[in-house]
Parts: sequence; C-alpha cells; structure tokens
Amino acid sequence: MSHGGETVCVTGGSGCIGSWLISLLLDRGYTVHATVKDLNDEKETKHLQALKGAEADVLKREDCWTDVEYCKQNGFWYPLSKTLAEKAAWEFAKEKGLDVVVVNPGTVMGPAIPPTLNASMLMILRLLQGCTETYENFFMGSVHFKDVALAHIMVYENPSAAGRHLCVEAISHYGDFVAKVAELYPEYNVPSLPRDTQPGLLRGKNGAKKLMDMGLEFIPMDQIIKDSVEYLKERGYLS
Repeated sequence: MSHGGETVCVTGGSGCIGSWLISLLLDRGYTVHATVKDLNDEKETKHLQALKGAEADVLKREDCWTDVEYCKQNGFWYPLSKTLAEKAAWEFAKEKGLDVVVVNPGTVMGPAIPPTLNASMLMILRLLQGCTETYENFFMGSVHFKDVALAHIMVYENPSAAGRHLCVEAISHYGDFVAKVAELYPEYNVPSLPRDTQPGLLRGKNGAKKLMDMGLEFIPMDQIIKDSVEYLKERGYLS
C-alpha cells in the first residue's frame, strides 16, 4: 500500500523502535519528519540518514496497568516512569479532546538500527556473557522491533483503532526466557537460574489480542532471540 504525499511525524526517531518505524514508513511511501535530541550528534542522525528513502536535510490486555505501588516498593523506576507518563498523556488528551491511540510494547529485541544497544538488548547480551542476575517473580513480554513498528503503523492507518494496544508476542517468566536462550545457544555460558528465585513457569498467550485481530502476526520468541543474537554477533558484541 502506497501513501505517497502523506506526511507523518515520528518523535524519538533516533531510538530503536523509532528507527524501525521510520524505516517501514519510508518503505510504504510516507514522508517522515522525525524529532531527535541533537541534530549535531551523529549517533542521533547517521543511522537515519542511511535508511533507504531518507534525505539528510529533512532530519529535524489493554485495560491492565502496571502496579504503581509495586514498582515503587521494588525500585522498578523505568516501568513506573512509563506508566505515569502514559496516564498523564491520557489525562491531557481527555482535557483537550485529542484522539489518542497507544501501543504498549514489552521487552523489545531484535536487529537494532541505531549504533547503540537498548536496555533489552543489553540484557540478552549479559545473559550470553554469563550474567548471574536473577529477578524474583519477573515476567516479560518479548517482542521484535519490527513488530512494534508495524503495530504503530497499523493503528495509525486503521480509523477504528482506539485506546491501548498491548504489543507482545507472549508473556513468559524470566526463567522461561533464559532457558530458551540457553537451549538455542548452548555454546554460550548462559546461567541456570536457581529454582528458589524463579518460582514456577507461566506463559500467557494472546496478550496482544487487539493487534492480532487487526492482522499483526507476531514473530515468535525463538526467532526474536535468534535475530537478536545474530545481530550481536554481526556487530562484534559476541564472537
């Protein structure tokens, strides 16, 4: 589907998700204006200029919420900040009568376009390097960078899309994820997590039902891990 002539703005365009989103929008014929922190910083702009279709001089279940008190008690400041920011956005939209649609991704991994790794990719890198950190009762929703970018485009192009859209391939216990990494890459020193810090295994399916109903076919967790590890190898983070 071509969208030649239609212009969109992508905020945070230099980030891992933003870069993928811009790449897919350009492929579809959109004119993309992106915001970055510093136009003079090549780390912010160089990878965007390299995208096909880019011009350098242009650069300038959904009703569930993260438990705020739980985050405060356990020092989970990053998800807390994301939750509070989204709630503020919804309040602002209600006051101003804005039409807002939200995509809520989980742990986003895969081949990154920016030159630096995001926190999720650093996590899998540390696992492959033998990191022994454990997380009690920690669950994660793995999702590919490309799928998160596609989800943004789908809700933008679909007039009936409304509200919040969870964007995860599946929800699994951290121990489940680590075990899968070890299974796929036995040549690396991936840690075996002790049972007392990983109480059981739970894998939830169809957490992103709204996006799936719109036609998004998520890349499975096995492939997300493979794409992530191969990217880390290609970029010299792993041998």
